[in-house]
Amino acid sequence: MSELQIMRITTPEGREEEIKVITILRKPDDGKEIILYTYDDEADDIDIYASILKKDSNGNLLDAITEKEDWLLVQKAIKELSE
Repeated sequence: MSELQIMRITTPEGREEEIKVITILRKPDDGKEIILYTYDDEADDIDIYASILKKDSNGNLLDAITEKEDWLLVQKAIKELSE
């Protein structure tokens, strides 16, 4: 995997972490951003995580994906990335 951008985020629990951004999906209909990311891009099989990306005065916040439509978008993107 090529060099990934590092982003500092705040988790829903309030912890600050560094993640490695695989891609950010932007939904044109509502402007929502969904981020696909990992913590370790050096492993042979990386774990890919997905969250809603929210930006506010405190920085980048991650929130849970709850809508089926958003999960379908994530699944499609992961499939395309794996090909």
